[in-house]
Amino acid sequence: MVRALTVSEQQDLRPFMAVLRACRLSHHVTEESGSLVIWAPDEAHAKMIVSAYEQWQQGALELPALPSAPDTKLLPVKSLLQGFLDALWLAPITVLLIIACLLVAVLSNMGADAMAVRMLFFPELDQSAGSPVAALFSGLNSAGDWLRTLTPALLHFGPVHLVFNMLWLWFFGRMMEPVLGVKTFLAVITLTAFFSNVAQYLWSGTSNFGGMSGVVYGQVGFVWMWQSVRPHTSMRLPLPMIMVFLVGLVLMEVFASSMIASAAHLGGLLSGMLLGLTMAMMFTWLGKNRGTNGR
Repeated sequence: MVRALTVSEQQDLRPFMAVLRACRLSHHVTEESGSLVIWAPDEAHAKMIVSAYEQWQQGALELPALPSAPDTKLLPVKSLLQGFLDALWLAPITVLLIIACLLVAVLSNMGADAMAVRMLFFPELDQSAGSPVAALFSGLNSAGDWLRTLTPALLHFGPVHLVFNMLWLWFFGRMMEPVLGVKTFLAVITLTAFFSNVAQYLWSGTSNFGGMSGVVYGQVGFVWMWQSVRPHTSMRLPLPMIMVFLVGLVLMEVFASSMIASAAHLGGLLSGMLLGLTMAMMFTWLGKNRGTNGR
């Protein structure tokens, strides 16, 4: 990937991005310390994006002719490999999480063989402590126990459960990770996984649960708050889509509470909202204090 253009985050690039999409100019937008960066797959596309941006700024939307694309029908393996490498470069944590979930699904026979992955379940805590909260704080005695508060997110029970969560993880991960960076994104995933799993354990008192859904809801909450604080961000969701997730949360509790880890969904959503609000305010403050040099 090649850096094509850097502009101030205060500039609304959505109309320009629509022009690039309409003209089939491959690109990706990230945020860096108060600036928006447009990335291109190669130098040729980068030059075209810069030229298009200059014309767009002047009110002229005519773009140079697109370079001839290779016949991807004849080279499907190369096309798929290039797509995977691009995704690995832009969102490595997301790709690795998906691979980990797929491997766990194979090892556990889609959750049917729980014994094969028993060490990934939430730690069995001493219920004699008096309450799940007391058991939680007194029962996590090793690094392995703390790690197992995260690993239930890798467990899935059935192909529908797996595919649904992987598609949403792929969607949100490619949106969030390039903007936040690997370390910050990993922190968000880790914290939302922890709080969603702990919430489910405290609610149910059992370790018999799993899935990435709590993290996915954490991502929804994070993006929701992030775009509320930073309205010009490229990391955003349409409000109707957010409402669908919220309504779905209520409907799952009403009609399928015995089969769905609703507390994990709610714990993920609330922790994601808190993280999104906090980090968006921090990024905004850091951007203002460092200043912006758009070009």
